[in-house]
Amino acid sequence: MTDFVPGPVQGRRCRFRADDGQASVFLILLMPLLGVVFALVWEGGQMLVAKAELMTLAHSAARAGAHQVDQEATLAGGAPVLDPPAAHDAALAHLHSAGTRGRAVIADGRVAVRAQTSYAPVLLPIAERDIEAEATAVAHQP
Repeated sequence: MTDFVPGPVQGRRCRFRADDGQASVFLILLMPLLGVVFALVWEGGQMLVAKAELMTLAHSAARAGAHQVDQEATLAGGAPVLDPPAAHDAALAHLHSAGTRGRAVIADGRVAVRAQTSYAPVLLPIAERDIEAEATAVAHQP
């Protein structure tokens, strides 16, 4: 048995025109939409990266503050005692060295840090101003 392979039809005109070199309207309308979706995904990812870096910075600033020990009280008592003014200054110095702003609260042998920064969108003008981000972290005196 042989397979039938149709050949060109003699005497009939083809109903379909060739569209070589023509872009479809669908594709023309789809490309800007895909560009906007890509830009939104990119901006969202960059904001998550900025938030993760800020969280890491807040944790390290809290640890830097928690490592400030009052040496005289520690030697007298035998256990580490937090030096609140030095812990506050060390935490803020760590935040400021990274170019972020924030505040630190020292209470009950704990150093709580709130770091704040802003993110400026690159691909899309999502907002008229920068987007604010903040992260908090608490470190306990060892």
